[in-house]
Amino acid sequence: MTPDPRRDAPARGTRTTLLLLVLAGVLALAGTTTLAALPARAEPGPPTVIGSPKPIVASNFADPAVERLGGGYVGFATGERAPRAWVRSRNGRWQRGGPALSRLPSWSRAGDIWAADVTRVRGWWLLYYSAPVKGLGPYGRCIGVARSRSALRGFTPVGDAPLVCPSYVKTPPAGDPLVPTDATLPRAGVIDPSVHQGSDGLVLLYKTDRIPSSIRLVQLDRTGTGVHPGAVSIELLRHDGVLENPVLVAQPEGWVLLLSEGDYTRCTYRTIWLRSPVLTDWSAPEYGVLLDRATTGLCGPGGADVAGNRIFLHGWTCHRIVRPCSSGFDWSKRTKQRAQRAMYAARLNWVDGLPRIGRWVRP
Repeated sequence: MTPDPRRDAPARGTRTTLLLLVLAGVLALAGTTTLAALPARAEPGPPTVIGSPKPIVASNFADPAVERLGGGYVGFATGERAPRAWVRSRNGRWQRGGPALSRLPSWSRAGDIWAADVTRVRGWWLLYYSAPVKGLGPYGRCIGVARSRSALRGFTPVGDAPLVCPSYVKTPPAGDPLVPTDATLPRAGVIDPSVHQGSDGLVLLYKTDRIPSSIRLVQLDRTGTGVHPGAVSIELLRHDGVLENPVLVAQPEGWVLLLSEGDYTRCTYRTIWLRSPVLTDWSAPEYGVLLDRATTGLCGPGGADVAGNRIFLHGWTCHRIVRPCSSGFDWSKRTKQRAQRAMYAARLNWVDGLPRIGRWVRP
């Protein structure tokens, strides 16, 4: 999810931001918490005409995490040990491969990996993922990191403990145990890891699962495989509904968050943007809709990721055809309807520091 480095220059320097995060961690330990409330529905932005999209991976490839690989791309999806796909050129045909993770981490139990993210740090490919753990019901998860020297080889989990996991879960203590524990949030674990890599460091964003939704951020160490010594995660924003899959992009005009909003099982699931001049203050952001049913014709365009000047996302298709499911899509009948989340891609433009969808990438 590494943004285009030519654009990775926010109004405030990355070094200043990281120092602020360390300070925020100290304040969190002292009992100070920064909260931001969002409206129930984001107001739509300017009308966007983007043509007729077709999947670039027509089979199931949900929550794509995509990074540049040579002249093409490599992507990772939700599923058993993070399914993988790649393309050798920017406009070539994508090829499906086996799972990315060589094994599940020692602290997890059996189950699918959800909504991973990928980046490169110091000669390593790093895969951040949410894996199921014991004691949180059938869906509770914590976040780990795995690494590989090649994006197309097996990724090995790093360490014997999660990178992020609530302190009430029976796993080895995580690098970020969500201190202080917030009793107003569900005890459901953490999902949707997303890394932003700037010129002076790395930060990890993630979601506390279920509702109310909260998006948190923690500074990582130089290797990207551990939490920075002394850093404590902070809450960036909270919402009564579902906000998830955070992607952070730095623009000269401010920090932009891309988020999925709503119920992923419905066609109303969509991608919104928020913008704030200060990374640690989302109390009054600008906001708008980037991708929804009305502007794209897709069923539930969400799970978005950014790689260079492209945005990758999923949408529901039914009956194993390339057309989106109808507006009345019923997730409970998804097996009968042969529904799956295909992957789409489009050009991502920036106008005055705000995201705009350009032409769709055709298979």
